[in-house]
Amino acid sequence: MIRVSDIMEKEIINVKNGKRMGFITDIDMDVNEGKVISFSISGDSGRGFFSRGYEEEAISWNDILKIGCDTIIVNIGSEFNLDEFNI
Repeated sequence: MIRVSDIMEKEIINVKNGKRMGFITDIDMDVNEGKVISFSISGDSGRGFFSRGYEEEAISWNDILKIGCDTIIVNIGSEFNLDEFNI
């Protein structure tokens, strides 16, 4: 069994593009069923160091592939495109 406090400390990594998405800030649960529905994460939007440029994003429980010691691996969005790097 995993505690909520343990999950909140893990970094989210997207397996499709290898990007770090951020950390879990909130958990949406179905109290009647006792199941996690989704996680809210906050990630850096790429603004300056002193800015509060954080974006909030929801990740469905079904998008989680693996919960590891330090990270949670998710499968979201489109795959990595090598054409962007002129390779």
